[in-house]
Amino acid sequence: MLDLAGSLHLRPFALADVAVVEPWLAGPGLSVPSGQLRHDWPRHLVGNQRIIALIAERHGLNLGFVRLDVGPDRIAEITLVVAPQHRRAGFGSAMFFAALLHARRTGLRGFVAMVDISNAPALSFFADQGFVQDGIVGDRIRMQRFVHASDHAAPLDLDG
Repeated sequence: MLDLAGSLHLRPFALADVAVVEPWLAGPGLSVPSGQLRHDWPRHLVGNQRIIALIAERHGLNLGFVRLDVGPDRIAEITLVVAPQHRRAGFGSAMFFAALLHARRTGLRGFVAMVDISNAPALSFFADQGFVQDGIVGDRIRMQRFVHASDHAAPLDLDG
């Protein structure tokens, strides 16, 4: 696999990114809100202080989207979407690594991913990134990973 983390960077999501990102959200387990919220979701991402929305870029190309919904416990639910034309090329792992570095710099404690039970590629991806299954909520598997975990080593408890 290529070492992409060094050439990939995350920048803040901007309203101008909507036309690019919205079609990416049509995949399994993803969606754009319906009704009035359909028009408001981009402003919600930009205006809500507990949401960190980022665009992954490499050499001027938009490769993906990362959304971190940060809770009061400093654990963020992560949504990671690679642009369809760039999937299966290692960009998802590079995006996660960049998000992990961002999380460490901003003091997040961990990630939670809610993955559709039938989405085997996403379940495998998150497991490969060190997430472990932590239960089932409806038709989704809850997976978690501490930010300071090293691969599959036990995480450090920095609050203890």
